[in-house]
Order: sequence, then structure tokens, then C-alpha cells
Amino acid sequence: MEHALDKRILRKQLQQSRQQLEPAIRMKQSADIRAAAEPYIASLRRSCGTSPLTIFSYLAYRDEPDTLPLLDDCWQHHDIVLAPRIDRTQQGIFHLHCITGIDEVEPGAYGIPEPVSTLPLYEPSQWGDIQLVIVPGLGYDRHGGRIGYGGGFYDRFMDRLLSVSPRRPLLASLAFDMQLVEHIPMDAHDFAIDLLFTPDGVITTAAGREYLLNSGVSSG
Repeated sequence: MEHALDKRILRKQLQQSRQQLEPAIRMKQSADIRAAAEPYIASLRRSCGTSPLTIFSYLAYRDEPDTLPLLDDCWQHHDIVLAPRIDRTQQGIFHLHCITGIDEVEPGAYGIPEPVSTLPLYEPSQWGDIQLVIVPGLGYDRHGGRIGYGGGFYDRFMDRLLSVSPRRPLLASLAFDMQLVEHIPMDAHDFAIDLLFTPDGVITTAAGREYLLNSGVSSG
């Protein structure tokens, strides 16, 4: 009970701190985060050979690090870009759709940007093609710890992804400076990330280093 309370307090503190970030600082740090992420995505792209890179990413909402410039670069390189749309009939579940530009995004559930409803589903049988997953969060530590928003959407998504995919994709997040904390308390259902893209560079966890070593992917 005390552990759950600690997470709720930390979640509230991190959310308030991010909301107080000045717009100019948010814009500058988002650009620096993109600069840190692009070499890794380019290396993943090269490892695909003649096949397109398949990337799943959240669509930034309000005060989150902006993902659209990063996704725009992916579209220019003809990557397959997937984004989540919340299921209106099943609580805590979202589905994946392939988007080819910002014109295929609309305000969705809770005002969060989502793929337009007319796009076909990217079926779970195709999820094994996903090489990079970028997930949102409120805070992170240097060991891969992540604290989300408390809805469990991404925990359920990761469980489903790992159950149908023959290989684990690279897991990453984007973070402002103030989102990096000393320690994130983790529960059994929580998942750790491999790479954290920050304004000051990239934090690679032990699992991330092993993944990159085994896959031959580098930052160059």
C-alpha cells in the first residue's frame, strides 16, 4: 500500500513539474531530444537493409516531448509509422494504425491525438515487424525505470506485443531534463526501457546495451 502511495505522489509531482516547464524551454529541449534520437533511428533503418523500418510511437499531447518532428523525419525516409487509437469498447486497450502524415491525425479520446477512425487496423499478426517502440511517461531513472500515467494502457500493450512478437523490439522514451529522477519504484507488471533520449544525450540501460550489441545497431 505504501509503495502504491509513493508512486501516486511521485506521479503527481512529476506531472506538476512538467506542466510548469516554460514553453521556450520545452521547445528547445524537444529539438535537442530529437537530435539525440535521430542517429539511433538512422542506424536501425540501415540495419533493415531494403525493408522499411517499422516504428510505433505515441502522439504527443499537451506538455509531452513533441514526437511529430521525429515522426516527420520517419515519413520522409518512408518508414512505417504506427500510432495508437484507444478502443471505445474495451477499457484500457488501444489498437495500432499506420499513419503516413499529420493529416491522418485527429483529436481522440480525452483530447489525445490519434489516427483518424477510417484508417485500417495494423493487426497483431503484423506486430512482429515492429523494430522500435517509443512510449510516453512522466518520469524515468537511469536503469530503465519508467512511471506512466496510471491507466495501464502501455503495460497491456507491451504484454500483447511480447505475446505475439517472435523478437522483442527496442524500447525507448523521450524525456525533458526534469523527468529524470534518482529511482522509479517498479511493480511486477511494469516494463523497463532500453534507451532514454534526453536533451543532454542518450541514456542506455544494461538491457539496451545488450540489445544494441546483439542486433548490430549503433548510434553512428
